[in-house]
Amino acid sequence: ENMYTKALEDTRTKSFFEKNKAKVSVHKKQLVAFLTKLFGGQSSYELSDVRAAHYTLNLSDYHFDCLLDIFGAAFKEMGVKPRDMQDAIAVLQPIRADVTTGYTVRMEMARKNVEKGKDQLFK
Repeated sequence: ENMYTKALEDTRTKSFFEKNKAKVSVHKKQLVAFLTKLFGGQSSYELSDVRAAHYTLNLSDYHFDCLLDIFGAAFKEMGVKPRDMQDAIAVLQPIRADVTTGYTVRMEMARKNVEKGKDQLFK
């Protein structure tokens, strides 16, 4: 709850979390299920769904790092010890590639188009 609220308030991530206000409660439940599963708890969430769920969002490493900052701030407010916060952030790091794949693929395609002279945007 606290993390989601922080993400909605943070100008760096707000647009990703407020796009569909009707689904906020669904997204919160999915986030709880995801984190429960990621940290080893019982959850029906499939970690293999992370990539597909985030592919079209165009999340970059910058956005992922912002989310890690938000997690860290939420953990701190909950009184989580610094060492435990570091451990939690370390658990989140491996999903970076799954969350940022859509952005990475589109950037690579754009780079190749520029190399082939197909991108006229900057001419």
